[in-house]
Amino acid sequence: MKLFRQSLLLLSALATSLPALAQDASESLDRIRAVAEAAVRQSLPASADVSADGIDTRLRLPACGTRPQAESGPIRGAATSVNVRCEKPSAWSIYVPVRIKDIRPVLVLTRAVQRGEAVTPDLLRPEQRDVATLPFGYLVDPDKLAQSEFRRPIGAGQALSPTDVQPERCVRRGELVMLIGRAAGIEVRAEGKALADGGRGSRIRVQNTNSRRIVEGTITGPGRVEM
Repeated sequence: MKLFRQSLLLLSALATSLPALAQDASESLDRIRAVAEAAVRQSLPASADVSADGIDTRLRLPACGTRPQAESGPIRGAATSVNVRCEKPSAWSIYVPVRIKDIRPVLVLTRAVQRGEAVTPDLLRPEQRDVATLPFGYLVDPDKLAQSEFRRPIGAGQALSPTDVQPERCVRRGELVMLIGRAAGIEVRAEGKALADGGRGSRIRVQNTNSRRIVEGTITGPGRVEM
């Protein structure tokens, strides 16, 4: 009889402790990671690798009754943060650091170049790089760099960004150019002095060397400006 009573007391104690155990259940850190990674992955290409490994393993949050919600911050470079939150039964919110890696072939320089130097195929080669670490972007198609020049000095092996190049200057400030005007099927030409540098398609100001009048036109080729 004594043993029976002890068993009843033990069962009673276990029964009363079950709600407390359920209440103290912790949210899975793996699920928090998965939710954070999914939020970031939505705005990235399939080639990107996303990792939310920065959560403190000692973290204990009340178990969420539903799948936690997530909102990703602006993605700039190789790192961002995601706000993962739960509404019920206990509300909580946590910012999860997420790292991004995206390896792709990009164009890099085979040697150092100077400002104003023409972009030529022998100066470029494809190389695998983590584009998430290239904040100013990157270039992949050498054909799109035809008639371009370097905007600044760049070292050998550096990945090229769109800000590193510009249309090749067909006209330089102070140079003499041919001013071309057309009206009613008649073409008129005159000599002028360029008042600014410019590439093909750029609009610049030119001073007519005879009349001293300043006009504006579009560069159509080396030494040619059409009004």
